[in-house]
Amino acid sequence: MTRLVVCMVLIAMLVTAATAVAQEGVEEESWYDRVSMSGYFHARYIDTDQEGEYDTFDFRRMYVTIRGEMDRTTGIITFSRVGPNDPNIDLYNAFVDYKIGDRYAIQFGQVPTWFGLEAWEGSSVRDTLERAKILEGGPGFYFAGAPDRGIWLRRAPTPETWEPLIIFGVWNGQFRSDDANDDKNVSLDLKWNAPWGQFGASWFDGTYVDGTGNEADRGAVDLYVRLFPAPWGVQAEWADGELLGADRDGYYLHGSYLMPNGTDKVYGRYQEFNADTAMTSTNYEAWTLGWARELDENNEITVEYTDGDWTSSGGEDQSSGGSDDMFGVQWQYAFR
Repeated sequence: MTRLVVCMVLIAMLVTAATAVAQEGVEEESWYDRVSMSGYFHARYIDTDQEGEYDTFDFRRMYVTIRGEMDRTTGIITFSRVGPNDPNIDLYNAFVDYKIGDRYAIQFGQVPTWFGLEAWEGSSVRDTLERAKILEGGPGFYFAGAPDRGIWLRRAPTPETWEPLIIFGVWNGQFRSDDANDDKNVSLDLKWNAPWGQFGASWFDGTYVDGTGNEADRGAVDLYVRLFPAPWGVQAEWADGELLGADRDGYYLHGSYLMPNGTDKVYGRYQEFNADTAMTSTNYEAWTLGWARELDENNEITVEYTDGDWTSSGGEDQSSGGSDDMFGVQWQYAFR
């Protein structure tokens, strides 16, 4: 997309939002009635042989979100601590969400992605301890986290229709950093919600400049479907694209069973991840089994085991591989 087209899109979005803001009145109300706070953290015990066998107590992640609302405007600020081995508190999200009308809204700032299902959805509601490799670790398409800086326009579906939620975005493509070149990433997400579950499709295209100044294509497509557990649940997602000079694709198949007591859930997952360059090919396969118990509305315990394997091959029949097994116990505390 040329810079002229991108600038025209940005100007149109901002003028629309500014015009709507100018037409809104502000009611007298105490500031503390408009502000709320929510968040969660994950504390874990992990036993793994990913890089030599070791076990550790880990503080995996913490998110605290401050939300302010006034008329049609919502401001979001999220502070995070994402481990392991990172004691810093960072600014994760910082954006304004403005409702232009009953069906349209705009987000501007440092916004979490709408891509797919697991990359978009927060970790506090996910069954598995980590996202699929194709989406996060690996590295996957969002290896540096979900947020990016840009502008997104949403169109909500008409009630009682099969229209999707539509999100169009223009963004840097550098995660939480300023743009490092003259190109912008563009994205389109279609999301359908139904009483029985969710399904959707996502696409984005652009570039990424790494820490050494090398620029490479970064783009992907994603398809997903989810059947809510009642008591059986099914979830599947597939993504394919290019990142850091490698063609990447992967998928997962996920099943769960919500026990009659409503507080215990067992789940299983199979996933594959592939990354291919002109010289090398890397493959990851893993089975995951887990059990989660909701102690109350704020606390949940998850026990999980993953049996995974990495294999890689290069020129002259060179190949290598290794185990990526992991046993973990996680405590989640969430407040809303």
